[in-house]
Amino acid sequence: MDLYQIRYFLTIAEVGSFTKAAELLYVSQPSLSAGIKKLEKELDVMLLERGGRGVLLTPAGRLFQARGQAILAEYQAVRQDFQVLKAQPTLRIGMLHTIRGSCMAKVIGAFNQRHPQVSITIYHGYLQELQDWLAQGKVDLALSWLQEQDDPQTSQLLFHQPLTLAVPQSHVFAQAKSVCLADLDGQPYIERLNCEFWRSNQDMFESAGVKPRNVYSSNNEEWVISLIQAGMGMSIMPIWQDLVNTTYVPMTDLSLSRTIGLRWRGQQQLETVAWFRDFALEHDWQVAG
Repeated sequence: MDLYQIRYFLTIAEVGSFTKAAELLYVSQPSLSAGIKKLEKELDVMLLERGGRGVLLTPAGRLFQARGQAILAEYQAVRQDFQVLKAQPTLRIGMLHTIRGSCMAKVIGAFNQRHPQVSITIYHGYLQELQDWLAQGKVDLALSWLQEQDDPQTSQLLFHQPLTLAVPQSHVFAQAKSVCLADLDGQPYIERLNCEFWRSNQDMFESAGVKPRNVYSSNNEEWVISLIQAGMGMSIMPIWQDLVNTTYVPMTDLSLSRTIGLRWRGQQQLETVAWFRDFALEHDWQVAG
C-alpha cells in the first residue's frame, strides 16, 4: 500500500467522483482508476461502488476512510517531528564514570557556542556498558578508554593521562618527593570502583603484599576527588588539572597511564557525530596539570 493510493481514495470519497478527483489530484483518470484497483486488490475488498449517479462507499470503504485519514495524519505528524529533529538535533554521548563532569562541561559549553542548535544528552557508564550502548544504538558517541586494538576507523584519540597517587594536602605524603607501593600499606584509601585499572590494582596490591585500608569506594570521579579534598583518604587516580587541597605524589614503582578518546559506529552517518568529532579533535582538553 502506497500513500498516493490512500490520497486517491480519500479524494474520491470526498468529492464522490473519479473525474473531479483526477482534476484535484492533477492525475489522469486511468491512473486514478489503476491506483484504486491496486489498492482494492491489495486489501482484498471493494472500497467503492461505481454507478451512474457517482461513486458510493462500500461498508469496507467507510471503514477504510477513517483509517486512511488516520494514516495520513500520522504520516504528517511524523514529517513534522522529523523537521523539528533536523532543526534541533540531539546528540547522545556515553561517558566513563571516571571522567570528570567539569572537564566534559567545558567541552560541551564550547561546542554549544559553535553549534547552538544541537541538544546533548550525557549517559554515564562503565567501559563495557559504553561499548554495549554504542553497539545497540543507545548512544551516538562514547567518550571512553581507548586501547591498542581499537579500530582507527571508529575511534579517535583525544588525550593521554598519567595516573599516580593523589593525597590530601594535609597528609604527610604531600611533602614527600615520591612514595612507593609499600608506603600505602595501612593508609586510608579511596577505591575507584570499576575503573580501568580496578582489577589490576587489586592484583598489584596483593602481589606487593600491600593492604591499604579501604575507607570509601565510589564509581564517580567527582566523589573520589571530593573525598580526597576532605582529607578522608588517598587514591591512585588520573592527574586532573587545578585540584584544590590535593597533591599528586610520584610513585617510584608504578607507571600507569590511560588513553581517552571517542568511539562511534562505523556505519553511522549522523552529521552531529561528525561535528562533535571534529570539534573534540581540535579542542584543548587541558586535563592534566
